[in-house]
Amino acid sequence: MRQPIFLLASLLLSLAARTQVQVSEEPRHHKVLANEWVRVLDVHIPPHDTTQMHKHSTPSVFIVLSNTRTGSQVLVEPGKPSFADGNIWFESFQDKPRIHRVWNEDTVEFHVMDIELPHTPGSAGNPAAGNSSSGNPTSGNTIDPPFSKLLFDAKPARVYRLTLPPGQHEALPRSPAPILVISLSGPGANGVVNRQPFTKKGDYLFLPANSPVAIANKSVTADQQFAVLYLK
Repeated sequence: MRQPIFLLASLLLSLAARTQVQVSEEPRHHKVLANEWVRVLDVHIPPHDTTQMHKHSTPSVFIVLSNTRTGSQVLVEPGKPSFADGNIWFESFQDKPRIHRVWNEDTVEFHVMDIELPHTPGSAGNPAAGNSSSGNPTSGNTIDPPFSKLLFDAKPARVYRLTLPPGQHEALPRSPAPILVISLSGPGANGVVNRQPFTKKGDYLFLPANSPVAIANKSVTADQQFAVLYLK
């Protein structure tokens, strides 16, 4: 009896593998920004809903923006990420993709951002580096943004969590490559990035290379948090 069950399970897995889609084409992964540097997928899975079987194969930064019980069916798994509020991590998918589908077991929406990084890091060097006497913006020591914590420095991106106290405003180091800023606070957040209001989790702004970056906390009572991705 075990053999027919095993064969059926193998057949179902094989069928699921053939019907997978790239994550950027999965309907609950909403593509809100796409250029040569990033594909920002804003993922919303309602309670008791399930994604299609899909494939992650591009280097990506993941930002979990809700505290939601989830489950998944995995066909290929390079690692075991932890889905918890505020978790931010990088996966290169260099050796193995992730092929899975995810469901929401909770009564609240599952919200996560999948930021694919298709750009191949090139001669821009370290985008968080300061100017040197030679005028090369990629030379010199790394300048960390104020009020920030370095989360990781991966090949395609250097990523910080920036926490601004009430009433604080700061200018970030310019970069020879683009910067992506994402709100980690909300609902009812009161952040501003280059005059653009950041009022909820997942608000974002893509800033081209060498752009000035001004971040402010307009709240008088609460910290505002941002993920800052210096792309390479």
